[in-house]
Amino acid sequence: MNNFIIINLQALTGTVAIILGFKYWIQPRISKLPIHEALLPFVYLNTFRYLGLSFMAKEQFYNGFPSDFLTTVGLLDFATSILAISSVIALKNKWNFAIPLVWIFNIVGFGDLISAFPQFFGLKLYNHDLGFIWILFVTYGLTTFLSHIYIFYRLISNMRKV
Repeated sequence: MNNFIIINLQALTGTVAIILGFKYWIQPRISKLPIHEALLPFVYLNTFRYLGLSFMAKEQFYNGFPSDFLTTVGLLDFATSILAISSVIALKNKWNFAIPLVWIFNIVGFGDLISAFPQFFGLKLYNHDLGFIWILFVTYGLTTFLSHIYIFYRLISNMRKV
């Protein structure tokens, strides 16, 4: 089996597993929570996106990776992490600007992922030595991607209530 098939099978299986875990255990517990409380764990999950700076660390990956791709991914992940940390603090304290800040965080973080994933596949990076990035891609990357979708869902639902 080639790497393209393997990573896609892992991504598909991971997506199904994450959705099932969300549907059966998480969603029933958060569906009735106020928006600040419901968003908090999903935003918090993204505070670890500082790990994306690893893309920029010298000698960590295949030398043929385009440096502009690695820098963009690294910096956008780091920015997402900072925005997530700020949003967590704002949500926990229920500051007036918490929800607008979550919108900004979510747009930046989701934009990062939807621009990085196609580049990852377009550059066929799955055919190179990715080290721990492979595992991050098929676990944490998918989880954060799906967390952004839920955050958008709650933010939009909250707008309809206002």
